[in-house]
Amino acid sequence: MSADPEEEDVLLSEFDQALDTPPLRPALDEMVAMDVEADLAELRQPIAPPPFSTEDIEQLFTTSALLKACGATFEPEGNGVWSLMYRSQTYRITFSSTVFDEHPSLRFMTFGEPLFEALLQAVLVQQSPSNKLL
Repeated sequence: MSADPEEEDVLLSEFDQALDTPPLRPALDEMVAMDVEADLAELRQPIAPPPFSTEDIEQLFTTSALLKACGATFEPEGNGVWSLMYRSQTYRITFSSTVFDEHPSLRFMTFGEPLFEALLQAVLVQQSPSNKLL
């Protein structure tokens, strides 16, 4: 059974009109431009300073009675290099990114460094309420 020619014309004209009507969403180029602009605006935002400096971390670690109680001892070697004795091993470390750039064989003591994280964990374990009961 074929459609009524008049009805067919109406349907085809509606179909043509739908194809000619621009979509309600922005074009791909516009979306890409908006995303790039949003990214650039975010990149232009000032970066908040860290809550403490590498010098603060160095001071906290090398003078910490808690770390000493965990068996970590720090001896200065000079020029931002330290010798760390911990768990029967000796590590040559630095807290300075500049010194680390010049001497990449050193361990750079910052967040993400496994030795740094192990020392933090040792302090947390020692300070946990279950250990205070012992």
